[in-house]
Amino acid sequence: MSETLILKGGLLIDGNGGDPVSDPEIVIEGGRITGVQSKAGSAKANGARIIDCGDCVLMPGMMDLHVHLSAANDGDYSQIELANVIRTPAEMLLDAAKNSRVLLESGFTTLRDMDWVTALGRNFVQEMGALRDSIAAGKMPGPRLIAGGFVLTTGSHHDRMQPRVMPRDLERYGDGPWDIRRVSRRNLRDGADFLKACVSGGQCSFDRHDDLWDRNITQEELEAIVDEAHAYQKPVAAHCHTPLSVKMAIEAGVDTVEHCTYVDEDAVSQLAASGRYNVPTLALREEAVIEERRRRGAEEFVLAQAKEIADNCFASFERYREAGVKFAMGTDTCWHPTFGSNARELSIYVSLGLTEMEAIQTTTRNAADALGMLGDLGTVEAGKIADIIAVDGNPLDDISRLQEMARIKLVVKEGNVAVNRLN
Repeated sequence: MSETLILKGGLLIDGNGGDPVSDPEIVIEGGRITGVQSKAGSAKANGARIIDCGDCVLMPGMMDLHVHLSAANDGDYSQIELANVIRTPAEMLLDAAKNSRVLLESGFTTLRDMDWVTALGRNFVQEMGALRDSIAAGKMPGPRLIAGGFVLTTGSHHDRMQPRVMPRDLERYGDGPWDIRRVSRRNLRDGADFLKACVSGGQCSFDRHDDLWDRNITQEELEAIVDEAHAYQKPVAAHCHTPLSVKMAIEAGVDTVEHCTYVDEDAVSQLAASGRYNVPTLALREEAVIEERRRRGAEEFVLAQAKEIADNCFASFERYREAGVKFAMGTDTCWHPTFGSNARELSIYVSLGLTEMEAIQTTTRNAADALGMLGDLGTVEAGKIADIIAVDGNPLDDISRLQEMARIKLVVKEGNVAVNRLN
């Protein structure tokens, strides 16, 4: 049971995009915000625990809508490609639990996990569902977890990320619209909160050719995924690296378009007109990340593909921004960069034309809206679930302050103090 809290700070960024509030006092009861005062000393204690954050900036807990928590990250493994194909499901689950805890410590109170493929040739939805439920039940600390399920198809992006000799659980794969429906239903039955479809290829195939431009599924198959998910009142996220894949996803009625790679005029205008969110995932495209992958032994053909698309990602983001496409923050953190540096994504958005306030909204209000959870999350206002962080320094002056774990002085999740570095 959450205790009654009063949080005090120097400034409040409430996530709605308006002017910050000086000397805020936030009243939290039963895990929800019951009052937001703008004058110090106005809130009545009435036995509440008062936490004075001094000059810290209070703001909503951050969200990352595109992570792969069970991947072998370069913060833990020197040979990540090898680790990703030899770890047992138990090891993967332990990695996911550790990575989720690191992100909570970094100020992230909600994560959307995009699933992974195990060394047994199947996806990881059941295990991530168990982690989600354990966190929700208070058995272990972590951010609110929204667990996705891959709809795997033969020769698709996540199939080709595995060595061709690796065994595959064919019950987890589907081809053709009716088989796709079976796999979609299997994922939903196994506990997926949403489905993920790879409409295009990617850049990490074990094959020595560029699969980025491959169309991974047909329009009919994609529409089957969307139909099944929506029948269960679950959303669909679409991995799209090409203009064709973006247009296919919009036509099928997916809920979010993942990645921001190659676009054309039609893809830009259609996504803007649709009102759907783009989840850009730009942090892993930076030159420093590519060089780190080289140092750790990534194949040169993979590095060449990464460098080729990096500039296109940033240019595409600017085209989307100019057209009015809505952004929700997501990093695609898996192998790279290191878990805990996720807020670096926001600095990239600012470098490409968003204001600091707009960047903050991508990881707060916009992210909650993209999840269909804006009624409960994303802003600091009465009635919302109390997910709040206190930041040492004003991110409106320097957005990079959000990527320094030591500056995240307090993390409150659902009205409970999860992290406290104030003393």
